[in-house]
Amino acid sequence: MKLSIDYLSDKEISILHEAALKILHDVGMRFPSSKALGLFDQAGAKIRDKDIVCLREDLIQKALSTTLKKKDLRLFARDPEKDVTFELHDPGLACMTMATSVIDPWSGKKRSASMADLTRLVHLSDQLAHVRVSGGPVTPQDVDHRVCDWYTWAGCIKNTTKHITGGVLGEQGVLDAIDMGAVVTGSREAFLKRPFISGWVLTLPPLGMDIESLEAMMIMNQHHIPIMLSSGPILGNTGPVTIPGMVAQAHAEILACITLSQLVSPGAPIVYTSFARGMNMQTSNISMAGPEFAVLKVAMAQMGEYLDLPVRMPSMLRDAKILDAQAGFETGMVGTLTSLRADLMDGMQLDTDMVVDYADMVFCNDCMAFIRHAMRDIPINADTLALDAVSQAGPGGNLLASQHTFAHFKTELWHSALFDHDNWDKWESKGARSIRDKALEKTLVMLEKEPQILVTDKQAAAIDEIVDRALLQKKA
Repeated sequence: MKLSIDYLSDKEISILHEAALKILHDVGMRFPSSKALGLFDQAGAKIRDKDIVCLREDLIQKALSTTLKKKDLRLFARDPEKDVTFELHDPGLACMTMATSVIDPWSGKKRSASMADLTRLVHLSDQLAHVRVSGGPVTPQDVDHRVCDWYTWAGCIKNTTKHITGGVLGEQGVLDAIDMGAVVTGSREAFLKRPFISGWVLTLPPLGMDIESLEAMMIMNQHHIPIMLSSGPILGNTGPVTIPGMVAQAHAEILACITLSQLVSPGAPIVYTSFARGMNMQTSNISMAGPEFAVLKVAMAQMGEYLDLPVRMPSMLRDAKILDAQAGFETGMVGTLTSLRADLMDGMQLDTDMVVDYADMVFCNDCMAFIRHAMRDIPINADTLALDAVSQAGPGGNLLASQHTFAHFKTELWHSALFDHDNWDKWESKGARSIRDKALEKTLVMLEKEPQILVTDKQAAAIDEIVDRALLQKKA
């Protein structure tokens, strides 16, 4: 017994994949990089209008044949026990990055995110059991904006032993992140043997890439650093308003980038991702939690599964501004539906991924525990059928004192210290606290915990020196 969901049938997946191939053959995709164009040209792809690449199906299929499949790809962590694998479907949370504001855990007020917030949030996420991939939940706004990503990498590497995903700008951003990783592993060679970072690579819909993303992608491919390859068209704006058309275009953009990555280096690791989303046509606001968003996450996850790639999908980036009923509904609906297909779920942000509430991170962690428990494999066998226990209890009996109950209740029943399961009187006697009240209380306790020292003073100084060097280069 295991929960599952299909929005697309096998036939429909095949139709959408063929449509994506047709888009790439007939329309093409823009790659504004002489290096990328040279690789495509050498492979025999058609190039028109200077930088639009039209791809034959055989080139795409060849690339797919060398791309690492789910069972072979591992996201390394500094602590090997925290490595992330994908052979079995066992969904977990991943820190979404780049929010610009936080809800202060002490004042309750929304304000700009700081470097101190980044450090505290990474420390917090490192303690959350169901967060498997770390990263900078916020981009600090109190540092020079030209090197925000550098500060974010530094803050993450100093404060977590989990795998880290982050944003990178161009080749230098990747090379500097590698240098930071090498500081804590002892050498560049040691780091590249087990690179504990991955980088976001976002397409530029419709059917394009920007030069800095291209440069970052190719240098990561070259060093076999995993990329979180994401297409993010908007329904009726940068993509078709119909979901099948949107899926075909988003899938085409990912296929084109996969093809390039394998031309750079066969076997370069890729995680299939999509931020395909909707838009309110009355206000032009983007929605990261509407029903069409949920459908797109499952459909795109199925397309990633079709390629046998690891799948990471945003599913807890709520439109809600605070941790209220709307946020809870969006978390439950989109998070549950997506996790039935995806391996990793980006989350723990509000206001369409612009705001982080410290307490919400703890809330989302418990939601992920709930979801994982609901979708676990439930074997049907003589033990789980419990016929002997039922027989012993008999009509009108009770199984509370049964040995079978004692042997299984801890694994069969999920208990949360956060969600309330008391009756009204007991809940009221405990202060009638809301879910956020309880999450915040737990959050503050976790923040008071003394952080584990993960880098030496010398290593911290060396990482900071890389950031300072990048800033000087930007100012030059």
